[in-house]
Amino acid sequence: MAKGKRGGQAEELDLVPIMNLVTILIPFLLMASSFVSLAAIDSTLPAIGQPPEPLQDDEDPPLSLSIDITDEGYIVKGGDESLKGEGEDKGLRIPCAQSNCPTPDTYDTKELRSLLVDLKEAWPEEENVILVPTSQVPYEVLVLTMDATRNDPETTEDGKPRDLFPFVVIAGGVQ
Repeated sequence: MAKGKRGGQAEELDLVPIMNLVTILIPFLLMASSFVSLAAIDSTLPAIGQPPEPLQDDEDPPLSLSIDITDEGYIVKGGDESLKGEGEDKGLRIPCAQSNCPTPDTYDTKELRSLLVDLKEAWPEEENVILVPTSQVPYEVLVLTMDATRNDPETTEDGKPRDLFPFVVIAGGVQ
């Protein structure tokens, strides 16, 4: 049997290349982290609690503005008489420019904003809107709709876009 060296000295590891790599890598990672940015869209959850108290005879009903977002376009519903549509899905329909809304750009956000401007003039104190997207609606469409409901960039007040319905509630959609 061949005898090996036991108890011989081990060679020292050369850690200089690894230390050089770490020295270069840390500043690079710190610089790259400044390019990553996150954006948040403010939204509120639907309220859960006691149902609202019944209205008195002399009170106007609330607007209760809601916008259904489907693959056919928008359905705007609410307490205003102009929003009382006919058929199974009551409400005012704003169809897409193309059938089945193939891209987010085909949703008619200009017509939606125009309708919301008219509603804001009739209901100046109202600030809430409920968005009800279906499960097939892309996220980009939801963001475009939120932007269209919050303010009107064509009308300014004190140099800022006029607020329409800044408090957006996203409700669970229909399948």
